[in-house]
Amino acid sequence: MTENLFERLHKDTKIVANARFNNSKRLAKKTWWSLFSISSISIALILLTIAENTVELKFVEPIIFVDLSLPNWIFTTLSSIIILALSIAISSARLDVQYEKMHDSAIRINNVARQIEARKESEQFNLYTHSLNEYQRIISENPVNHEDIDFLIAKSEVNKKMGNRYLFRKYITQNFCLIPYYLITLVSLNVIISILSKVTLKIC
Repeated sequence: MTENLFERLHKDTKIVANARFNNSKRLAKKTWWSLFSISSISIALILLTIAENTVELKFVEPIIFVDLSLPNWIFTTLSSIIILALSIAISSARLDVQYEKMHDSAIRINNVARQIEARKESEQFNLYTHSLNEYQRIISENPVNHEDIDFLIAKSEVNKKMGNRYLFRKYITQNFCLIPYYLITLVSLNVIISILSKVTLKIC
């Protein structure tokens, strides 16, 4: 009976550790893309200001493959709102702090999982309660929890059931939160290309 409990606890700790590692990776990716999108839109605004004052550029193209032009003032206003909103969101979310807490928790739970595995192999089943208390203490010390998607991905990895549903969750579903940053970056890069091409044509 105790052996079965040990086996279940070992699997639970591995799943939770993997889930938190996965969550910390997504937080790191979200932090990088949020900063990159702010940087790209800021560069676009700087280039636009320079182009306005040097070659009197009046319009920009947010999507270069579509016949769509925006007056500079509209793009500048929208970009300023986006930068402000992103800055407030990043500051309030404190993604870097969340990442550190989640990653630290994942490492500590992973260490407990290894200890449980060693105790299980050496048949130290009398240490089950001690192992459970160690695990619960780490969980209670970190109020920031992983998300359901992290648990489902980790569960599939630990149980080695990595079918199509797992692949969809790992590479598509969990990255939905990055779509706004992808779009902002794409539009910003299109505007940068648009500005540089128009400036080049006017100079030449």
